This record gives sequence, C-alpha cells and structure tokens, in this order.
Amino acid sequence: MAEKTGRELAGLAVVTLAGGEKLGKVDGIVFNPATGRITGFSKPKFLPTGDVQSIGEDALTTESEASLLDGPSELTGELAAKTVENLPVLNPEGTVLGKVADIGVDTVNFTVPYLVLSGSLIANALHGKPHLPISAVQTVGADSVIVSSSYDPKSS
Repeated sequence: MAEKTGRELAGLAVVTLAGGEKLGKVDGIVFNPATGRITGFSKPKFLPTGDVQSIGEDALTTESEASLLDGPSELTGELAAKTVENLPVLNPEGTVLGKVADIGVDTVNFTVPYLVLSGSLIANALHGKPHLPISAVQTVGADSVIVSSSYDPKSS
C-alpha cells in the first residue's frame, strides 16, 4: 500500500495522459468517513477517483479534461478532508484525545485508512503523531470526531 497524507497530496499537479496538459493542482480530497473510501479530488473542479489513473510522486494523472465535473455528486456522508482538520477527537467518556491534523491516504486503493492526530508538542516530538484508524471512528460531526471507547492514541 502506497501512503501519503492529505497535505502531501495538496498542490500535486493534475495532468492528462491524452495530451500531457496540466489541468491544475489538487486542492482537496472528498471521502466518506464511514467507509474510508475517497470519492474524488477537487482542483477546484471535481475529479472522481474512478477517473484517476495514478497518483505518483509528482502528479496525479487522468485520461483527459473530460473527466472533470463541476462538483462532487451529492452522496450522503461525503466530506471534504479539510472539514475534519482541527476537529477535537473525543471518546464516549468525553475525554479529548487530540485534534485531527491530517488524513492518511492509500494512493492505490483510494481510501483513508486513518486520521492523523496532533497532541501536545512534547508527545508529538517523543512519539510522533498518533494514527486513528478510520474503523475506530464512530461519528464525524460538525464540531467533533467521536471514537470508540477501545481506541487508545498511545498504542497507535
């Protein structure tokens, strides 16, 4: 599995294979937090994952400009990755476990396997930023992310 973070993908060139044209840069990622599936990428037009040929070190490729849509389809539960950044992460007991700093992206299967959390500067420096498996996320709300009571950021 090839992994990048959402921040690593931001700014990646979007290039057509048919004409070698640069269509713009990746501006955002749209995904379903319940399934972890990435629906597409915004640039600011929308590129569905089904039309992405590959995500490489320097560019995201698609067959042609015809793949671009005006916006993501109205699917229930879809979120722009930017909307979860900086949300507090709470367990059911009401304890804040950190904030969402980024998302992890599986660039082969087009999934979000985990959210990257930030904690205190000392904890981040000593242990790195913990990864919250998407399977441990119970709810993503407008104001917070709720995780299962079994999730422990110190063990990730």
